Amino acid sequence: MMSEDKRSRDAPSDLSEGGVTASHSIESLEPRNSLTGAMFLYWVVPVLLFAVFSRLTVDTNVGTVKTKPLKSIPIQLDQDYIDSTPSVRPTQAPIPVRQADNPSLPSRWPTSYRATIEKIERRRPHWKNKPTLSPSAQPSAADSKKLEDTVTSSPLPNGRNAGGRPRGRASDPNRLMIIEKIDAMRQDVVDDPADIYKAIEFADALRFYDLQYREGGTYETEAIDTYNKVVGLVVAKRNKLVAANQPTNVSLNGSRTKSVSDEVTLDYASKSADGLVCAVYTALGKVYYMANMFERAAKSYTECLEIAPSYLDAVNARASTNIILGKYAEAGADFLKVVREDEQRLFPDSFSGIARVLEAQEDAIPGGWGPVVELLDQLIPSFEAQWASAPPQTKQIFGNGLNRFHHSLFTYHDKKTKAYSEAWHHLTEAYQYKMANLPVWQSGQESTKSFQTKQIFKPGFWSPGVGSETETPIFIIGFVRSGSTLLERILDAHPKIVGTGENSVFNGRLDDIRNKIVQVSMGGRREQLGEVTRRLAEEVVDGMRKRWRILQATTETSGVRDDIPLRFVDKMLTNYYNVGFIHLLYPKALILHVYRNPMDTIFSAYKHEFPSGTLDYTSDFDALAELYHSYRDIIDHWDDALPGRVTHVRYEDMVQDMPGMARAIIDATGLPWDDSVLQFHKQKHAVNTLSTTQVRKGIYKDSLKSWAKYENELQPMVQLIGGRVHFNIKATLQPVPTKEEL
Repeated sequence: MMSEDKRSRDAPSDLSEGGVTASHSIESLEPRNSLTGAMFLYWVVPVLLFAVFSRLTVDTNVGTVKTKPLKSIPIQLDQDYIDSTPSVRPTQAPIPVRQADNPSLPSRWPTSYRATIEKIERRRPHWKNKPTLSPSAQPSAADSKKLEDTVTSSPLPNGRNAGGRPRGRASDPNRLMIIEKIDAMRQDVVDDPADIYKAIEFADALRFYDLQYREGGTYETEAIDTYNKVVGLVVAKRNKLVAANQPTNVSLNGSRTKSVSDEVTLDYASKSADGLVCAVYTALGKVYYMANMFERAAKSYTECLEIAPSYLDAVNARASTNIILGKYAEAGADFLKVVREDEQRLFPDSFSGIARVLEAQEDAIPGGWGPVVELLDQLIPSFEAQWASAPPQTKQIFGNGLNRFHHSLFTYHDKKTKAYSEAWHHLTEAYQYKMANLPVWQSGQESTKSFQTKQIFKPGFWSPGVGSETETPIFIIGFVRSGSTLLERILDAHPKIVGTGENSVFNGRLDDIRNKIVQVSMGGRREQLGEVTRRLAEEVVDGMRKRWRILQATTETSGVRDDIPLRFVDKMLTNYYNVGFIHLLYPKALILHVYRNPMDTIFSAYKHEFPSGTLDYTSDFDALAELYHSYRDIIDHWDDALPGRVTHVRYEDMVQDMPGMARAIIDATGLPWDDSVLQFHKQKHAVNTLSTTQVRKGIYKDSLKSWAKYENELQPMVQLIGGRVHFNIKATLQPVPTKEEL
């Protein structure tokens, strides 16, 4: 599913687990563009829900379905996930499962649905566990084997995890397998607390899960606690060597590396004491980074660098964090260090980081663009030659670098030289290498998802008396690069509203919410539906409050407060698919749809680098067009199915009259006006999105009609979008005039 909730490609590369990257860990679990989980979440479960609510609205006795039975949706399983051998049995006693968490299939389910679920349940024990994470850097062959061993060797206990999250039957099988592995690794750590390596690998598994699934920080606190315990152990181990006057930079396999930085690609057991300490501090910093605890992340990276100043993984990660904190000079210095010392080019994203710094504040880097462009002009021919001759298994490394190099030069010409023809050349070159590394776009998958959603959530779907009366959550939806960060910052500047970022608590629990609604409804307990939806809604709000408390406790900048906010902003843009569920749980919550000139939106999406996943394909015209059409289809549908439920906010209105629109937006929340909202760009915690540098500038109009610079080059996209190059939807909110204007 398309999401802007995941981290920017300029976020720190993930090489800390002995060189094991986020990219490898995810790719070893499921194909990047696989529909296995998506088909179940977005086809089977919604079809079941449609049947549920049809039964509840047509026949209050919930006997037989009086409408025509729906066809069951076939589950297409990639054979690479199915293992013909019996599943591995746990070597230790499994964690007990409460029967209430895994009820048997209701006898009154339609036969086709029962058959589908039973088939999945039969197959699930035979799925191979291949945890995968979004690419951010390339692992070595040794690292690949290390992660594969970590993931596939652990037993598979059944039951709940230590955090108490239930295992819904409708969950993605790969997700369930990872949770089961995490449970097994947790038990291993309990059984053998002195084994440092087991503890590190367990903490890494927690971190990788949160990086992959973005569930509002499911294992965030546990990962932080585990890494901190490991830090104490590895620092104590290093101190013993120092006290004994023994070297700390000799790897445990006896080899002395030229620099601790060279140990980035070694597995944990082969690292020196210095390398091990740095690896753990860096991994801890990355958890803080994902949790929006940016000051703590920077401090953790610095702890490593005080021991090994050239540990480039930490240098690169600290630079990315300093961009979020607005410390451009510090970020530039760190990125330059990486560029100069990274002889193996393990961190090509450092060039993207430099481009972001120079775009935001050119004098933050000595010499500005000149030295960077000169180096890129040397690197590109060399990488092109190596890419052309590289075997398939290493071709991606050079392709990833070339994508970053050319994209940096696009930014240079687009922002600095204004040579737009040259800029477009580099952008298209960047994307040729990028798309060569990706599987072919599965045409029709977004259109199908949109179609299925529209078929399910129709007038009459929502039963009266369900959901919570709370107005606490505010949902922001829209297409990527539509102005959502500006909207969230305006809201966040109000003293009673907090923006929770793009790690959505609601989306993290949506799978379990679906499951519980199905269980209650299909069990014929219609009278319980209202109670269950209210409880589920309040649990999500409690999760938002918990994340806020954690963030408050770890924030070292100004703006910390003790009073609990009255509103929490959930900015997961692709929740436009989930408006039906949002309305089910929160019939009174504010849903803000931010939209913008279509071609400005589309071009901005095209030119930006997103986290790996569906948004990778915004670099392809056909895929981007399908994504955009599906978005427009579903937004139009909600206005038809739930008239007036979605509040439309036009980005251009915010830019042209920010004071007036800010008042209108705050009025829509039901809270009183506060003048601090007008200082939104100076308020509260840092924001981690692709718009990080822009939002610090306040209101600027450079982005209006920015696509016109490339109008000729974008004509194929204009043809693909057709009549939707115009957005004729009427804005719900209009600027509120000030007293002086009245």
